[in-house]
Amino acid sequence: MPGALDNVFKQAAKAIVADLGNGLDTTIDYTRKFAGTYNIETGAFTTFDRPYLSLKCPIEFIRSEQDENREERVARVYISPDQIGNNQPTLQDEITLKFSDATHVAQITSINTYRGGQEYLYVLLLRF
Repeated sequence: MPGALDNVFKQAAKAIVADLGNGLDTTIDYTRKFAGTYNIETGAFTTFDRPYLSLKCPIEFIRSEQDENREERVARVYISPDQIGNNQPTLQDEITLKFSDATHVAQITSINTYRGGQEYLYVLLLRF
């Protein structure tokens, strides 16, 4: 059961993410991938996806590298749990970054969860 200090941290993280996210000209679309089911009769694998669209999240661009005639970029995104329905992010989830009038599909490569008795901030490392 979360204590009073957890609630303070959660509200502070939520306010910081909101303030920084609103101050930037970037948004993300976050798609939560839920476990799928396999139908033995039809051979079809069905997944359930839950999109969270146009989230205002701070994005920190870390580096950009050339690798065999292609560019690989790494960024860090800060998300408060309420922005994604209080779901724990997974490496299977999908993120689309929107900045500079372009969209970039990113892969989650690392998830840091900050928590006490409850989660209050997710920091995702992305490759795109």
